Amino acid sequence: MNLLLTIFIGLLSSILATQIMPQGQLDWTLIYTASAFWALIVAAVMLLGFQWYCIGFDEDVSKFGDAAHCIAYIRKAQLEGAASHIRKNPEQAMLMDAKELLKRMGIK
Repeated sequence: MNLLLTIFIGLLSSILATQIMPQGQLDWTLIYTASAFWALIVAAVMLLGFQWYCIGFDEDVSKFGDAAHCIAYIRKAQLEGAASHIRKNPEQAMLMDAKELLKRMGIK
């Protein structure tokens, strides 16, 4: 996606240069009337959005390189699962030993 958008922006830039240089003379007043200008704006916003997504994804993945973060994430998921179970079955809440759950998760 990144490669395709970059190539597309390069092509649009060349087209824009052609559109604002009739007979080889640069005319900046034509930039807002050039169709490639508006397409270039859209493509640039799309590339920026894609890059923003990739940065967020990379940051999310890099967090899991840390063992402490992984353990905390698993504990959070276990606690959310237990809380969800209790919400769905409140009559079984008294049957669940919270101290035993915390002990199994390695929490003192």
